[in-house]
Amino acid sequence: MTIPMSEKERMLTMLTEIYDQLEELESVLEASFSDQRLQITNDEKEKLTVTLHHLSDIEGRSANMNPMSHEDILNTNLAAVPASLKLELGF
Repeated sequence: MTIPMSEKERMLTMLTEIYDQLEELESVLEASFSDQRLQITNDEKEKLTVTLHHLSDIEGRSANMNPMSHEDILNTNLAAVPASLKLELGF
């Protein structure tokens, strides 16, 4: 003999099933997003590594083409203006 369920009990059973499905979906989504986050992080690391390699190559070629060091370029004594180039400010 089956006992008829009241409307309230049926509703409660349906809501419990929905809740269980949502919990399962949450765990699947968490795993999926975690995998995506790791993939994106690895992709960005790879892009940064490639860019760093390119910059190192450019710096190496630049150093071979320009024998002056960074200190020489920034040296204020090199920026001294010869007397022949001094100009007068006029109004």
